[in-house]
Amino acid sequence: MSDPLQQVFGLASLQLFASTELVLSHGALERFPAFMREGAMESTESLCKVYTGNLEVAKGSVVDGIQTGVNGVHPTALLKLGLTVFFPDLRRLLPKSNEWLRGLEASLGLPECSSLMAFANAAGSGLSLHHDRYDQLFFQIRGQKRFQYAPNGYVENPDVQFSPNGHAHPDFARSYRGGFPLTSEEVLKKPFQSVELLPGSAFFMPSGTWHTTAEQRTDSLSLVVAVRAPSYLDLLKNLLSHYASQAPAWRARPYGAWSAEPSVAQAPEHELARLMSDLGERLKRLPAGDAFKAWSAHGFTIGTQSEYVTSQRFERFIRLPNSSVLFEDDATLSKLRCTVLSGPTNRPQAQMVLGIEPEARPLVDWILASHAAFTPAALCEALPDYEPAEVETLLSWLARAALIRPLPAPEWDEG
Repeated sequence: MSDPLQQVFGLASLQLFASTELVLSHGALERFPAFMREGAMESTESLCKVYTGNLEVAKGSVVDGIQTGVNGVHPTALLKLGLTVFFPDLRRLLPKSNEWLRGLEASLGLPECSSLMAFANAAGSGLSLHHDRYDQLFFQIRGQKRFQYAPNGYVENPDVQFSPNGHAHPDFARSYRGGFPLTSEEVLKKPFQSVELLPGSAFFMPSGTWHTTAEQRTDSLSLVVAVRAPSYLDLLKNLLSHYASQAPAWRARPYGAWSAEPSVAQAPEHELARLMSDLGERLKRLPAGDAFKAWSAHGFTIGTQSEYVTSQRFERFIRLPNSSVLFEDDATLSKLRCTVLSGPTNRPQAQMVLGIEPEARPLVDWILASHAAFTPAALCEALPDYEPAEVETLLSWLARAALIRPLPAPEWDEG
């Protein structure tokens, strides 16, 4: 798969996203993928006509403005009121964008984490000064837009969205504990640059870049791709959750910890200190690579990843009790048709059909009879006629079908 940004920026995606400054590229609109400029994106009117999802609106000056969600109002009406309309998710409306987004993630060496949004600006509207949490790609589709920006200057890699005139995010202090601007006017004293964007203009903007689009001169339509890549801390927290939660001591409740009596609170404090000390030693032995696999596996489980990575290998799996299998011979393909039913049982379950060799049915039957987590090695030991590589492949597809689920962290050793 070719790098989707090479044609637009003349740079590989990894090289582009390594930049700590905004990277701007002007050119013909036709160099953008067709889904960005045809169909629903042919005009603002076309987008408003077919869009049915959630909406947000914004308006204000550079130093003072608001962005908020709205319901029950057609986007065309909002634009006639002179507002900026934000379309938060276009992936269903533009299905051909999904292949492009997956290609972008593959070029960046990331799991599924990007989203596609649009801003339609009425003349006089725009967003007040702020910065965003994630790296973004911006594509000007229709009309002209003035974009003003400046480097952050206060903090590196702020993992939070922030505007001096807006509500402080609960995580604000983590990034800005060393200093922050009290007002937008203070930020505007920085060396801001202003660029005029025309159809075919595009830029990469690192997270934390101050910017504003307030008080636009004309109507315009823009697409934005937010790449919500996990941080190293996100990866570690997810891995530790899967790892430490295997231990009964970590799952215990700290009753008494908030007691006003020091003698009562002391015991849970000492217990947590013991657990933290033990975990610190264990961390040194945890394979770092497991954190990336655990992120993908957990994402598939909770639905943030649409595809299970069948090439990944795990040491342990567990059969899901709410899933089941229906077997049927397929004489045409000389295969055994396995229909896996999975998901909540209070509604029709999801179905996935797998075609396996009839000789592999004992493997599935063994899994169906299991009552605890198991390893591929244990399955091969119980049924030694099967090659380990074949077993691993079958387990990956059964995990994709949600008959089983990987345990993505190493076994917790009580010793």
